[in-house]
Amino acid sequence: MAEAAISSLVELLGDQLIQKVKFLRGVEGKVESLKAELKRMQCFLEDANKKQFEDKNVQNWISEIREVAQDAEDTIEMFLINVENSKSKGLLKRCTRFARRMYELNRIGDEIESILAKIDAIDKSRERYGIKDFGKEATADSGWRLQVESRRRLSPLKTDEHLVGVEEDVKKLLEESILNEERMGLSIAVLEGMGGIGKSTLARAVYNHCDVLGRFDSRGWVVVSSEFTPQETIKQLIFQLQRSHQDKQKLLDEIKKLEESIKDTLFVQEELKQMLHKELDGKSYFIVLDDVWEKEHLESLMSAFPNQQDKTSRLLVTTRNKIVTKYDQYVHMMKLLDREKGWELLLKNAFIRNTNGKYPEEFESIGRQIVEKCHGLPLAISVVGGLLRETQSNSGCMWEQVLNQINSYLERTESSVPTILELSYHNLSPQLKSCFLCLAFFKEDSTIPAKRLINIWVGQGLIQQEGTRTTHEIARGCLNELINRSMLQVENLTIDNRVRTCRLHDLLREVCLRKAKEEIGLEIVKGEEGSSSQSSYKPRHRVVYGKNLEAFSRGQNKHLRSLFLLNVNGDSSKFYLTTPSRYWKRFQLLKMLDLDGFAFQRLPDSFRLLIGLKYLRIHRPQYLMDCVLELPSWLNDLKNLEVLDLENELIVFPNVALQMEKLRHFHIYSVWGQPMSIENWRNIESVKGMRLKDWLECSPKLMASRHVRELSIYMSEIEENNDLSMARASLEKMTNLVELHLKFNQACVNRTHIIPQLGSITKLKLYGGWMLECPDASKFPPNLTHLTLKIAKLFEDPMPKLGKLPKLQFLKVSEYAYKGWNMKVLCDGFPCLEALSLKNMLYLSSIDIEEGGMPHLKHLRIHKCEKLDAKNLWEHIKTTTVYN
Repeated sequence: MAEAAISSLVELLGDQLIQKVKFLRGVEGKVESLKAELKRMQCFLEDANKKQFEDKNVQNWISEIREVAQDAEDTIEMFLINVENSKSKGLLKRCTRFARRMYELNRIGDEIESILAKIDAIDKSRERYGIKDFGKEATADSGWRLQVESRRRLSPLKTDEHLVGVEEDVKKLLEESILNEERMGLSIAVLEGMGGIGKSTLARAVYNHCDVLGRFDSRGWVVVSSEFTPQETIKQLIFQLQRSHQDKQKLLDEIKKLEESIKDTLFVQEELKQMLHKELDGKSYFIVLDDVWEKEHLESLMSAFPNQQDKTSRLLVTTRNKIVTKYDQYVHMMKLLDREKGWELLLKNAFIRNTNGKYPEEFESIGRQIVEKCHGLPLAISVVGGLLRETQSNSGCMWEQVLNQINSYLERTESSVPTILELSYHNLSPQLKSCFLCLAFFKEDSTIPAKRLINIWVGQGLIQQEGTRTTHEIARGCLNELINRSMLQVENLTIDNRVRTCRLHDLLREVCLRKAKEEIGLEIVKGEEGSSSQSSYKPRHRVVYGKNLEAFSRGQNKHLRSLFLLNVNGDSSKFYLTTPSRYWKRFQLLKMLDLDGFAFQRLPDSFRLLIGLKYLRIHRPQYLMDCVLELPSWLNDLKNLEVLDLENELIVFPNVALQMEKLRHFHIYSVWGQPMSIENWRNIESVKGMRLKDWLECSPKLMASRHVRELSIYMSEIEENNDLSMARASLEKMTNLVELHLKFNQACVNRTHIIPQLGSITKLKLYGGWMLECPDASKFPPNLTHLTLKIAKLFEDPMPKLGKLPKLQFLKVSEYAYKGWNMKVLCDGFPCLEALSLKNMLYLSSIDIEEGGMPHLKHLRIHKCEKLDAKNLWEHIKTTTVYN
C-alpha cells in the first residue's frame, strides 16, 4: 500500500501544486525533485512488495516509505488549503494575503527539503536492511510464503489421507466432465473458489482416481501460480511427459541448446509449445493446471495442447479467479464445508495416528468451537488441526489455548490462518488493494450495496475517469475483479447479472480489518464512550459505532481522510449537532463523511469547514422519511465535492444557485418547495430526484455537460402538457444519456408521452402512476435493452406491444403493474429477450406463448404471483433458469 500512498502524492504534486508555486524561484524545482524521487522509489516498490512478507526488515522499510508519503501528502494538502484561504479582496487584505502566501511558500519549501531528507535516509537504510537486489530468488526456505507454497506444491501423486466432503464432487466431476465419453476432443473443466477451499485437493483426488489412471496415455500436473512464467511452465510439463531418464536427458540438452542460441524469449516460448504439442500429438492426455490466476495465463498455453477429435483429452484448471474463456466447457464452484464435515476434517488432522475414529470426549466442545471459527474453510481447518496435533497428548485445556489463540490470531501476522487467506490479497494491484481495504468501512456480516461501495471508491479518489468511460463503469470493473478473485461473495444479482449486493466472508473481513489498520491507518471506535481499536497515533480513516459524534472528539483528527458514523442503536430521535466549529476545523483534510442512520433538519454550519470533502453521504432511517433537510448555501464552499448522496432525503434548496464544478453524482429522494438552482455542474454523471419543473429549470445548464449518463425525474399529477412536451424536447438533447428513470405520482395518468426517442438510452424504468394502456413499441427509445414497469392499474396486457421492442433483452414487470388474468406472447414477440421477471402480479394466472415467441429466453424470475401456472414457461426455457 506504500505504492498507493506514493501514487496519491505524485498525483497531488502535479499541475495543481506547480501552478501554486511557479512564481517563487526555487520551490518549483524542489517540487519536481520530490516528484522524481517518489517515482524512483515507486519503481523500486514494485519489486520490494514481492519480498516484504519474507523479511521483517523489508516490511519495516516499506512502512517507513508509506508513513513519509502520507505525512508529505498532509503537508502539501494543508499548504493548498492555506493558500486558498488566503484569497481576499481589498488593498490591505491583498497586501496581507501576499505576505501570507510568501510565508506559506517559504514554509512549503522547507517542508519539501525535510521530506527529501527523510526519503534519502530511507533509501540509504536499504543497505542496512540488506535489501539491495530484488531480482534474485530468495535462498532461505523459510517464511510464510514458502510454507504456504510448500502446502500447495505437494506432489500430485501424493495421496491426501484427510479427504473430507469431496466424495460427491469427485463423482460428479468424473461423470460430467473428465470421463464423459460424449465429450470428444479437448475438453476443459474449471474448479473455482477462494484460496484454501480445497480446489487442489479435489483436483488431486481426481488426478489419482483409479478410473483415471488407466484412461489416458499421458498425465501431467503443473502449478501455474501468481508468478506465472510460460517458459518454465511448459518445460515442467514436457519433462513430466517423458517416460525414461534417457529421454528426459536428451530433451534437457535440446532445450538448453535452444535457450542459449536464441535470445528472443517469445520465440523460445513458441518453440517449447511446439515441443509440447508434438509430445501430446496422437495421444489422449489429462493435464492439471493448478492455481491459474489470470485468463491470459491460460490462453497463452492453449496452443500447446492439440485438440484431436478422435481422442479424449482433458485439462483440469483450478483457480481462485473467475476465468471465463472461449475454452471453458465445465465449471465446478467449490463450497465451504458444513459443521459436521468440518468437524470430521479437524479430527482427521488432529488425531492423525488414530484410525478408529475415537477421540477424548473432553475435546469435542472446544473442537467444535474451533471449527466454527474456521467458517468451513478446509485449509484453515487443516492448519488448525496441525496445531492441535501437537497437543493431543495433553488435556482439553491445551485445546482451549489453541481456541484462544485463534480468537486473537489477527494480532499476530505469523499466524498461519490469515496468512493463507492473505495470498489473494497480496496479489492484488495497488488500486484493487485500496478498493478491498474500503470494505473495512462496513459492519460485520452486512449486506454491501454495490452502488454504495462504488461511490465510496469514487469518493476516496481510487477511480479515475478514462476516455469516454465513466468512473462508475470503471469501478464496476474493479468490483467484478474482486469477485472473480473470490475476495467478495455475490449475494444478489440484478436480472441482467450485474451485482446488486455483495458480502465479505468473515475470515476475509478479519484480514481486511487488520490490513486496513496496518496500511491505511484505520481506527474502529465502538460505544458511546469512545473506546477504540486504535491502529496508530495518526489514524487516517475512522469508523464510529454509536450515535454520538462527541465519542471520538478526544482522538487525533487532523490526519483523518474518512469518517464513517453508524447509528447502530437505531434511535428514532432527530439528530442535531452542537459540536463547535473549532472542533470541525481540525478535519480540514477530511475527504469522506458518511453518516448512516441519522436524520437532520439542517446541516451543521460547522460542516462548511470541511473544504477538502469529496464525498458526503447522509442516510436517513426509513421511518423518518417525513423529515425535510434544508441544504445550506455554504455548500458552495465545498469546492472539491464529487459525491453528494442524500438518496433518502426530502430536501429544500437554498435561495442561491449551487455551484459545484467537480460534482459527479447528486442523489436525493426528492425536492420540496422552491425549484432547484445550479451552476457549473460540468462533470456531473448522474442526477437522481429531480422534479419535472427542476428539470425544465436546470436542463439547459446540464446539457453543457457531456458526462450525464443517468437521470431520474419525478412528476406530480398537476404537470401541464406543455411542460411535458418541453421536458421531452430537452431530454432528447441529452445525447449521452444511457439510463432514465421516470417516477409518477400515483394520481398521474398516461404521462408516458414524455419518454424521449433518444438512441443513446438503453435502460428505462417507469415507476408509479396509472398507465391504462401500454404505449406502442414506437413510443420507446429505439435501442432499449432494459425495461422496468413498476406501475399501477395497467388493465391492458402489455406483452403484445412490448414484444415488438426489437432490442429488448431484460424485462421486469412488478408491483401490481398488470391487473389482468392472462398474458400472451406472440409468435414473433421479444426476439432478443434473455430474462423476464414478474413480481406481485396478484391476478395473473397464465401466460400463453405462441411458437417462436421469446426464442432466446434464458432466465425467469417469478415472485409473489400466487395464481400463475408457469408450467408452459418452464417448458419454453431450454437453458439456465432462475426461479424465486
